[in-house]
Order: sequence, then C-alpha cells, then structure tokens
Amino acid sequence: MFQTLFSSSDVTSTALSVATVATLATAVLTMLGLSWTSERWRVPVALSAVALLASGLVYQSALNLWLTGHQLTPATRYVAWFVVQPLQICSVFFFARISGAVPSGVFWRTGAAAILMVLSRYLGDAQIFNPTLGVLLSIAFWLYILGEMYFGAMAEVVRKSSRPIRLGYFWVRLIMTIGWAIYPILHFVDVVIGAGHVPSVIVLYTVADLVNLIAVSLIVLAVAGEERF
Repeated sequence: MFQTLFSSSDVTSTALSVATVATLATAVLTMLGLSWTSERWRVPVALSAVALLASGLVYQSALNLWLTGHQLTPATRYVAWFVVQPLQICSVFFFARISGAVPSGVFWRTGAAAILMVLSRYLGDAQIFNPTLGVLLSIAFWLYILGEMYFGAMAEVVRKSSRPIRLGYFWVRLIMTIGWAIYPILHFVDVVIGAGHVPSVIVLYTVADLVNLIAVSLIVLAVAGEERF
C-alpha cells in the first residue's frame, strides 16, 4: 500500500489513503457489530460490512495505481460502484423491513435501478453511447430509487416504526438524496464537459464515497445497537 513515498502536499494520495484505511476500519467495526446486534438486524449490518470491505479493497488498488503513475481513470471506481451502491440499496430495504413487511418486488426494482444507475454512467464514460444520455438515465434511475424511499412501501412501513428507526431512515435517505447527487454532477464535469479525471475530481469523488458509504453504514449499525444498549 505504501510502497511509494508521497508527501503531505500530494492531496490525492492522502485522500485515497484515508479512504482505504477508513473504509476497511469501518468494515471491521461493522463486522464486529454482528456479534452485538440482534438476529433481525444481521442482514442490513452484514450488507453494509460487505459494501465497506469491497470499497476498501478497490481504494487500495486505486491508491497503488496512483502512486505508480500519478494517473487514475474512473474505471477503478466503477468496479466498486457496481457492487457497493446496489448493496447499499439492499441494506436500506432490509433496514426498512425490520419494521414490517415490504413487498419483495421493491427489493428487485430498487436493486435493478441501482445497477442501471451505475451502468448508465459507465456506458457514457466508455463512449458506448452519448455521455449526456448516460448522465440523464443515471439521474432517472436515482430519482426512481428516491421515489421508492420517500413515497413507496419502505417509507410507509418505517413511518409506523420506533423513533430510532425513523430517525435512522431519515438520515440514510437524506444522505442518498444529497450525497448521491455528487456522482452525476462530477460525471458531467469529468466526461461530458471533458475536464478529465483530474486530481480535484478524484478527491471530490473520494470524499463523496467516504460520506455516502461510511455514514450510512454507521447509521445502520447505530440503530441496530439501540436494541441492546
């Protein structure tokens, strides 16, 4: 991981290093949380842990690539996003299901929308079709997910649940509303405008991933721990 020396002025290397350590450390904490949470919370907590672990491994790879040649493409991030963002949506589904029955169709629809959301940006980035179309499709799938979270069966069930679950769901939904907006914005700057995957874009993507992944995972773990502590 630290085979190549970098200075404090190399903000990109620092951001990637922090992301690697933070996601892996939070993954370990979340896995340990499986031992103190009740059985009904095991699935959302485990999904969060796997998402963190996958992200940490990809960030370690990205850091090594950056230290080797001080260049990085979005391709590395797509490896993580194709796994992490659908897993997060699945975690939210099972989080809501703690409070009551949510139709399994919601799981399949939101999971598919999360995959298509990332796939649309990827196809635009790969120039397989128009990058602007990729951004617009990605936004459409993201808005569909938010619609399910705000107005669908998950929201209806959570509305009748305990206060910790309602608060946790509120913050998770808020992060996925505001925090996930950074992805189409940066994709538009990076690919559509043509700024390229410059260091500032890399750092902003990294900060967004840290907030959107770690904060959501810790919220799930904290709400699950409410039953024991």
